[in-house]
Amino acid sequence: MPWFKGNLHTHTNKSDGDSSPKTVVEWYSNNNYDFLVLSDHNHLTLLNSNQTKLLLIPGEEITLNLPYTIHINAIGIKKVIEPTLKSTKVKTLQANIDNIINAGGLAEINHPNFRWAINEKDLVQVRGAHFLEVFNGNYNTHNFGGGGKKSVEEMWDEMLSKEIKIWGVAVDDSHHFKEEFAPHRHNPGRGWVEVFAKNLSEKNILNSMRNGNFYFSNGVKFKNIYLNKEKIELSISGDYFNKGLSNSLVTDSKYTTQLISNEGEIIEEVYGKSVKFNLINNSNKYTYFRTKTISSTGSMGWTQPIFNI
Repeated sequence: MPWFKGNLHTHTNKSDGDSSPKTVVEWYSNNNYDFLVLSDHNHLTLLNSNQTKLLLIPGEEITLNLPYTIHINAIGIKKVIEPTLKSTKVKTLQANIDNIINAGGLAEINHPNFRWAINEKDLVQVRGAHFLEVFNGNYNTHNFGGGGKKSVEEMWDEMLSKEIKIWGVAVDDSHHFKEEFAPHRHNPGRGWVEVFAKNLSEKNILNSMRNGNFYFSNGVKFKNIYLNKEKIELSISGDYFNKGLSNSLVTDSKYTTQLISNEGEIIEEVYGKSVKFNLINNSNKYTYFRTKTISSTGSMGWTQPIFNI
């Protein structure tokens, strides 16, 4: 089965983006994406599929900013889901996740460190969300934490360590398609998913994502991924850059792949483009296994966790 590249989080001028839905879709189409979710704030932005070769999957960023900052993407829904406010932050988060699931959609918890709104103590109390934005392309989402605040990847490991089954994603959260491409601008092409699916249809893409049959990246591209409870094998194609990003040259990149488990412990590291981890010797000690590949360019690619439960 082929890989299909997509972005799950982007904005148009139907909310706070600077460009029309048509312009946004054209950018992703011109940059070799296969599918796209237009996720405007509290708005279901629909575009005639005859206008593009991209598969457009309907979505919405359910958005609350007061008294709590709660942003959750609803993916594959049929109508707008209004935000729900409860008495506490965690109850509000859970209620909106439940609303998405009840509407038949997939729920994605967006940028927890944006405004430092959601921490690991909050996340481990929620159930049912399908995805967590481990990487968000905007500088002010503070993916990597700091100053005593955990990175989103560390939060993900806390959830996985407590046997909460949630898949990681990388997204653009793009807003700016006009004028300059710069670090302080919310530009496209910075984070994406690659989904392993039978064919390019909404049903197959959503089913594959529901089951964790995808990886996510901000630059590392995998050729093959093989995962089971006994071993993990990866083949790395190289660095994968889009038009508009600063580095478009072919580089002699070097790769380090980490095998990661409970509480983010790095169990083993392998160098090079061909990676193999034997899990049998560690099978009784750890709840899950996942990998992270780091390029010498600074880009990264992540596989989904395998649960040993």
